[in-house]
Amino acid sequence: MRLTLSVIKADVGSVGGHTKPSARMMATVRDAVAKAIDDGLLIDGFVCHTGDDIAIIMTHTQGEGSPEVHQFAWKTFLAATSVAKTAGLYGAGQDLLVDAPSGNLRGAGPAVAELMSGCGSLCRSGVSFGKPVSVWEHR
Repeated sequence: MRLTLSVIKADVGSVGGHTKPSARMMATVRDAVAKAIDDGLLIDGFVCHTGDDIAIIMTHTQGEGSPEVHQFAWKTFLAATSVAKTAGLYGAGQDLLVDAPSGNLRGAGPAVAELMSGCGSLCRSGVSFGKPVSVWEHR
């Protein structure tokens, strides 16, 4: 099995300028990731933020550049943007929408980093890591 690690981040709004996403925005993204795991799109996922950028870290078997995984992230960031707009937060959707007010370069889009690996010698040696453990089982 080929495993892909995808990290997709976007700035879709924040509390008090460029500080951090709201708790409700983060919960919206976490809920979407949990559903994608339950639906079988993702093996596992983790949601975090650095400053006002929300990052979705995902493992899956769809391969690099997967339209399904990228579309999932895009729709998830749109949902977080909707939460930010409703709350009147700063820069709602600034990495997704060209006209979002941010005071700096905007509309550049989300950033993506992906790595793909084959099973290599681990498969040939019969090593098994067992059932994937989801971050959602540890909250």
